[in-house]
Amino acid sequence: MMNWINAFEIICYIIVAIFLFDVIKKKNWNELYMFISAAIAGFSLELLAVRLTEIYHYSNLYYIMIGIEPYQFPFFGGLMWGAVAVCAYRLAKKFKLSPLMTALLSGFFVVSMDLLLDVAAIRLSGGFWVWEGREINLSVNHHTFMSVIWVNFLGYIFETPSIIYYSEAYWRRKEKSIIKNIIAAIIIGLISVATVGVLSFISLKLNDITDEWFSFIAFLVLWLYIFIRLIREIIIKRKFLKIKLGDPALTIFWLAIYTYCIAGLAHLGILSEKPIYAVFALALFIGTILLTLIKIDINE
Repeated sequence: MMNWINAFEIICYIIVAIFLFDVIKKKNWNELYMFISAAIAGFSLELLAVRLTEIYHYSNLYYIMIGIEPYQFPFFGGLMWGAVAVCAYRLAKKFKLSPLMTALLSGFFVVSMDLLLDVAAIRLSGGFWVWEGREINLSVNHHTFMSVIWVNFLGYIFETPSIIYYSEAYWRRKEKSIIKNIIAAIIIGLISVATVGVLSFISLKLNDITDEWFSFIAFLVLWLYIFIRLIREIIIKRKFLKIKLGDPALTIFWLAIYTYCIAGLAHLGILSEKPIYAVFALALFIGTILLTLIKIDINE
């Protein structure tokens, strides 16, 4: 029987392929450039993190990995960084917000999913990755969320918005040259790595000073603020909302990831042991899938 790690790996290759086919079919080249930027950022950040921090390492069960053991990183992971950034952006841009708020909302969708995925990932099949010196338990405190450190979640709120904000700023130039756009996508990916690196360094230093309270409070404040803004936008624009399967690739992408997360958490017994978390997980699942189906047409 296939283990949970390889099952997720295969699922990710499939949904990334569906996503890329959809992007190319629609000739949405800006999304392809954003995918390149986010994938480069993902590969770079992960390979640097496992090598420089040495606080975690990935399992060796993956089919395809890059890097030298124990500093290897699963190949699909970088591709997923690219795809999830664009798919989060597709959700966020439905609301036609400011560039900064669109970027932050995209990060919200990514990290909200990660609140489920990471909890399952560190436990299934021995762990997708292993945090050095961290006990695996279901405690939620200012140090960890069910054994996942808060600075990990805070990093996603830095990474995805950086990619999207820089990308949208560049797109306003309306550059036609494919070569220039590819080069720009690579540069945006690297600039985002630098941005995340600086912000994460500051966060870790502030964590040292505050006994890790900084990351906990910063994440909670940002997540709640963005969540409240999202609910506010839904309420304001409720009369213009329509439910329609207008973007099958987007729905398939989020449905696949969330279904895996819920199945994994149920298999581990976490949903039954933590009923409040189970309600939270199901709310995120249902809410995200509904958002993939809505269309907001204020002009009608």
